[in-house]
Amino acid sequence: MSDPMYAAISGLNANQDMLSMVGENIANVDTVGYKSSSMTFEQALQQTLSGASAPTATLGGINPVQEAAGGAVNVAGVQVNTNEGTLESTGINTNLAIQGNGYFIVRTPQGGLAYTRAGDFSLDANGNLVDPNGDLVLGWSSSTIAANGQTATNLVPMSVPPNATEPASASTGITFAGNIDSQDTSASIPVTLYDSQGNEIPVDITFKNPTPTTSGTGTSATSGMEWTVGYSYTPSGATTPTTGTLGTVNFASTPPTFTSSGSLTITPTDGSSPMTITLNSGDFAGLSDYAMTTQMTATANGNPAGTLENFTIGSDGTITGSFSNGGTEVLGQVALANFANPGGLLNIGNNLWQQSPNSGSPLVGTASSGQLGSLAAGELEGSNVNLANEFVNMIEAQEGYQANSKVISVAQTLDTTLVNMVAP
Repeated sequence: MSDPMYAAISGLNANQDMLSMVGENIANVDTVGYKSSSMTFEQALQQTLSGASAPTATLGGINPVQEAAGGAVNVAGVQVNTNEGTLESTGINTNLAIQGNGYFIVRTPQGGLAYTRAGDFSLDANGNLVDPNGDLVLGWSSSTIAANGQTATNLVPMSVPPNATEPASASTGITFAGNIDSQDTSASIPVTLYDSQGNEIPVDITFKNPTPTTSGTGTSATSGMEWTVGYSYTPSGATTPTTGTLGTVNFASTPPTFTSSGSLTITPTDGSSPMTITLNSGDFAGLSDYAMTTQMTATANGNPAGTLENFTIGSDGTITGSFSNGGTEVLGQVALANFANPGGLLNIGNNLWQQSPNSGSPLVGTASSGQLGSLAAGELEGSNVNLANEFVNMIEAQEGYQANSKVISVAQTLDTTLVNMVAP
């Protein structure tokens, strides 16, 4: 009577494994990025008591006679459900969730690569973007992004340096918008320029000597005013303004055309490099000269130095810093990886997976491109465990375990009966 006992024992072991898997799933119902598992069983090796025979002219075919050879059932495999979990809002800008395919890439303390769907990241004391275990989140540097050279071979740890600064840049041009009243005789608009050290240099751009003019011929001719554009500024330490002419802007055409006759060159007294402002027609594209109140704005490029105040992470993984001078700068880009068979990844714990021979090689790319999903900042992907399914699986495992234990009990009773029959 040992065969039914061994068969039932294999059933006990299989259902116990299933119950363990169900317990793991339920325990991780609130784990960020957790992927639930399911288990399948397979029939174990059979013992052939008699083989099959083919039909003949006088005798029909005979099926093989087989029975369980000790163990009757084995665990065939455990499949990982890689479907996306529900997104949960956290409002923390370093928390990231993947909407669609892909895994974050992290570098473990041992130097190897691992992959995760759990985006509960934060910044450490050095500004590195890390997971709760301190693993470094990988992506591309700003210089790599500028060169459009994002590949799997130049991944670097992502960081947001706590003391990051944006350098000052000298002004080189001015753009105008609004309206200059064609009935005025002169107008002036102040603009702030910046030298290479970020120091402010106030300048007035002047519009003088309006002259009626036309553009084109015949029925296509248009009229407007032509203004002489100049500048006025007072150098540091001086009491008399420096003035000059930059050219003429003609409003008889749309957009207006500018004819240059000079440039504005300023040599700062703080040791900064000389700066030159040169205007062109495109700088006046937003300016008109209707017979209405003059309302102009003038905006110079360039900026003072600034310190990092905040940062955001876009849907493509780009980390953009916002600085106190109003400027923005790309600091890096978080990378994603996908696999031909994500279910073949090796679970190494701590919400991390590693490549295996059956997962395929990682396909590294930017979020929102190809088959890779987009990123949602301030969100986390929840567990994809379905509690209703797990409770059903728990009941099935329990009933299977009880039924197999009953087989052992019956087999033991039969063995006892047999022993009692031959006992003196």
